[in-house]
Amino acid sequence: MRHAVPVRRTRRRQAVVGAAAVVILGATALPVLIHAATTAGNATEDRPANASSSRQRTHDAAEGRHHDASGDGTDGEETTTGQDGQKDGEKTKGDERKPSGDAHSPSGSATGGTTTPGPTLAAASPTCDRDQLGQGSGSVGAADDHGRVYGVFRVVNVSRTVCTVGGPGEVTARPKGSAESTRVSVVDHTAGDAAAGLPDPATEPSQVILQPGQAYEVKFAWVPAAGGGPSGCAKPAPATPAPLASPSAAPGSGTAAAGGKPQANAPAPSSPPASVVLSHTPDVGEPKAVDTTIPNACAGTIYRTGPLATTTPTS
Repeated sequence: MRHAVPVRRTRRRQAVVGAAAVVILGATALPVLIHAATTAGNATEDRPANASSSRQRTHDAAEGRHHDASGDGTDGEETTTGQDGQKDGEKTKGDERKPSGDAHSPSGSATGGTTTPGPTLAAASPTCDRDQLGQGSGSVGAADDHGRVYGVFRVVNVSRTVCTVGGPGEVTARPKGSAESTRVSVVDHTAGDAAAGLPDPATEPSQVILQPGQAYEVKFAWVPAAGGGPSGCAKPAPATPAPLASPSAAPGSGTAAAGGKPQANAPAPSSPPASVVLSHTPDVGEPKAVDTTIPNACAGTIYRTGPLATTTPTS
C-alpha cells in the first residue's frame, strides 16, 4: 500500500499533465490548420494559370529535346510529352503559314494566279484626255420604209496608254437648207421609243475602257416627223389649173401682156435641199471629234445612245 498509492498519484498527475498538453497543442495548431486550408483553396483557384505556364514550359522543353541530337528519350513520360508538344508545334506552324498564303493570293491559294483585269483596270485607268481621242468617223445608212435612218460615230484612243470614257459626250444637230431648225431635236434613246433599231439602253455600260487603238461608238437614229414623208416636211403639191387662152393672142403665142407683147411664164424659185449635220464632241470637251450629214432631213428627232465599246482595235 505504501508503494502503490504514490505510484497511482504519480500516474494521475501525468495523465492530467498529458491532457493539458494535448489541449494546449490543439489550440496552438488550429490557426495553422486554418491558414493551410486557405492556402490550398487559393492554389486551386490559380491552377489554370499555372497549368498554362506548365504547358508552355513543357512545350519549350519538348522543342529543346526535339532539336537536341544527344537526347536518348530514356524517361518514358518525358518522351511522350515531347511528342505531343512536337505535334502541337507543327499544327501551330501550319496554322501560321495559312494566313500568309491567303494574304498574298486573292483567290485564297498560296500560289496565286492571274485575276480578272476588269475592276483593277477600271480603277487604274484615268479619264481620257481630249488629245487621246481622235480619228473620228461617222456613217449614215439608207432610209427604211418609214424614212428612219440609222448611223454611228466612232472615236479612237490614239494614245499608247489605257484610258476611260466616263461620260456620254454631246451630239448636236445643225439644220441646213430648207430644214426647219425649230422642228429638229436630239434626245437620249430610251426603251420603247421610235428608234427600235438602237441597242437596248439597259445594256449600256456606265464607262468604257479603251485600249490603245480601240474605238468607242455612239449610235443614232433619225426619225422624221409624222405625216411629213421621209424628210418630215414633205407636203402634197397643190394642183395647178391650165391657163385659159386669150382671144387677142395669136395661136401658139404666150399670154399677151400690155402692149400686145407675149410674155413667158416665170419658173418658181428653187429651194436648197434640206439636210441635218450631226456632230459629236467627247465628254472631255471640245473640239468636236466628227461630223456627218443626214440627207433629205427637214423635221424630226435624232435618238442617240451613250458610248459603246467596240470589240476590236481600229487598224
